Amino acid sequence: MPSETRRVIESVLGSQMTAQIWTSTYSPVFPFVPQDFSVGAVLPMMLYLFRWGNRRGKGQFAAVYGTNGAPTITSTVEKLVSDPAIEGFDTASGRAILGDFLLTSILENRRHSESHDEQVQRCFANHYYASWIDLPISAANLRGVPELVTALLSDQREGETVEPFGERGRYRVGARIQDNDLLRALAPGTSTTGMKSDLRSDELDESVPLPLDQLLTVRLAQGCGEAPAKAVGRNNPGPIPNQRPIAAQAGENFRDDLLVFLDCYAAGGSMPRSALLQMLESAIAIGLTTILTASVEIMNRWAATGILPDHADAPPFPIFFDCSSGSDPVLRATSEESGFLLRQALNRLPAVLMYARLLDHYVRSESELDRRKLPPTSPDATQWLNLTGSILNGSHEEARDARRFFSKTARKLRDAADAAEDLELRVLLGEEGSHSDPGRALAEALSTAFVESSNGGTERLNNFLSSALMIDEVNGLAKRRKVVLHQTRRKGQGRRGDALSFVMTNPVIEFLVHRHIRRIGKGRKEQPLSYPDFLRVLRERYGFYVDRAPPNLAVPSDVLQRNRRMFERRLRDLGLLVGVNDAERMKKIKWRYRAQQDAQVREQAA
Repeated sequence: MPSETRRVIESVLGSQMTAQIWTSTYSPVFPFVPQDFSVGAVLPMMLYLFRWGNRRGKGQFAAVYGTNGAPTITSTVEKLVSDPAIEGFDTASGRAILGDFLLTSILENRRHSESHDEQVQRCFANHYYASWIDLPISAANLRGVPELVTALLSDQREGETVEPFGERGRYRVGARIQDNDLLRALAPGTSTTGMKSDLRSDELDESVPLPLDQLLTVRLAQGCGEAPAKAVGRNNPGPIPNQRPIAAQAGENFRDDLLVFLDCYAAGGSMPRSALLQMLESAIAIGLTTILTASVEIMNRWAATGILPDHADAPPFPIFFDCSSGSDPVLRATSEESGFLLRQALNRLPAVLMYARLLDHYVRSESELDRRKLPPTSPDATQWLNLTGSILNGSHEEARDARRFFSKTARKLRDAADAAEDLELRVLLGEEGSHSDPGRALAEALSTAFVESSNGGTERLNNFLSSALMIDEVNGLAKRRKVVLHQTRRKGQGRRGDALSFVMTNPVIEFLVHRHIRRIGKGRKEQPLSYPDFLRVLRERYGFYVDRAPPNLAVPSDVLQRNRRMFERRLRDLGLLVGVNDAERMKKIKWRYRAQQDAQVREQAA
C-alpha cells in the first residue's frame, strides 16, 4: 500500500499539491517536525544558532575523534591524551578514569549506553564551546526545536526568517559572545576577538580558571579547530524560521520562563552548572509540552468552528500529575487516565492538520482571492487560519467553490483508486454524496491513508510528545509502563501497550519553584509565593493539576487531598517549602539557590 497509494494520489493531485499535504506537520500551527528528538541536545544547538545566526552544517568532531568510524569514548580519550595540555591520563587506568568522567559529565552515548565503545551522540552544554561539537551529526534530528526556541527568545516581530547580525536586544542572533546574554553566561573566559562571522574568532582566556567539566568541553571543541560550518543548500536550508506556534500564550509563557530563569541563575555561579542544565532541560520540556498540548486544544476547536479562540479563551490542556511518582497505584492510575485523554485528543489532530493543508492549497492555488492581499503565515498565523477557517465553516464567499473543489477532487481520487485497484484507499474515500462536508471527509481519508502508508501522522505526534515529556528521564515530566490493552482468553497473551502517567521529578519541581519565586518585570525581584498560590500557578499557566480534578476527568476528593499532601512533603524534603503553622497561607515557597540579582545587591551594600 505505501508507495502505491501515494502514486495514486499524486496522479490526481499532482506532485506539488501532494508534496504540500503528504506530511505530518503544518508550520503555521507549530514550527517543528513532529518526530522523536532529544531535549538534551537542544541547548548546544541554540548556542550555535545565537552565535552564528544560521543552522549548523557539518563540523569536525567525527573526523577528529572517530577512528575509522563513529566517535566513541575510547577514540575520544585517545585523541585527548595525545594533547600536551592534558597530562596524567596516559595509563590504562588513567584512560578509563578520563573516559568515565567524559561519559558522566560531558558526553552521552547512543541509547544511554555506559560502554566506552558505543557511538557518542550527545554533548552536554557545560560551556558555550559545546556548540563547536556537532552532535547530533545532523541538525535535522532535532526537528526544528532549537530554531523555535531561538526565534521565541530573539522576539523578532516581522519577517519570515530571523535576521542575523542585528544590533538590538539582549538575545540577539548572530552576535559576538559578549553581546548576547545567554552566550556570555555560558561562556566564562571566552570572547569573540575577530570578525564575528569567522568560525575561528572565539577565543578562551587561558588564565581564567574553569571547572574540570567545562575545561574538558573546551579542549574537545578546540581539538575540532573551528566551529562547524553553516548549513547551505536546498536540502539543508540555513536561515532560522521566524515562526511562532499557534498556541501563542503557551509560547509567550515559555519565553518568559526561560528569560526569568536565565537572567536569575545562568551567570555568576548562582547554581552548579549540572543543576542549571538539568533545570533548563526541564524548562524546555515543560515549554514544548504545553505548546503541543495547547495547539491540540486550539486546533480541535478550530476544526469545529473555523475560528481560533482568543488567548484568554484558550486555556492549556488539563493534565493530572501523580505526585507519588508511581508509588501510589490510585494516583498512578488516575494520571494514566489523564494521559489516555491527551492521546485521544492528539489522535484527532492529524486529520485537522490535513484539512488545514488542503484549505491552504485551495486558497493559494484554486481560489479567486487576490494573492497580494492574503494575510501572512509568519511570524503569527492567526489571521491566516481564521481566513481558511471562514471557508471551513461556510461564512466566506469562497466556501461554496471550495466544497465543489473538494468534491471534484474526491471523485477523481475514487476513479483513480478503482483503476489502480487500491481497495483500501477506495474504502477510505467512501461513496459520493455520503458526506455533508466533502473537505472534512477528504481530509480524514487522506490523513488515514498517510498514517497507514508512511507510518506517520498520529505515531509521529506521539513520538514528539514522548520526546518533549522526556519520558523516564530523571528530569522529565512523565513515566510509562507496559500494560495489557486487550486481554485474550489465554492469560498473559493480551495485546500490550504503554500507559503514560505524568510525574513531577525533582528538577522539574526545582525549576518551577525558582522560576516563579522571581517576578517577570525589571530587576527580576523576589516575590512571596504561598503553597496555594503555587498550585494555582501550575493549574492556570501550564494546565498541571495536583489538588483539583482537571475539567475532563473526575477524581475523588480523598485522592486529590492525598496527592496534595505528597506534593507538599516533597517540597519540604527538597527544602523548597517552609511554614510556621498549619495555615495554608503561611506555607511559603522558598528558593534553594539565590539569584544573581540578590548577590549583586549584597555586594553593593557591602
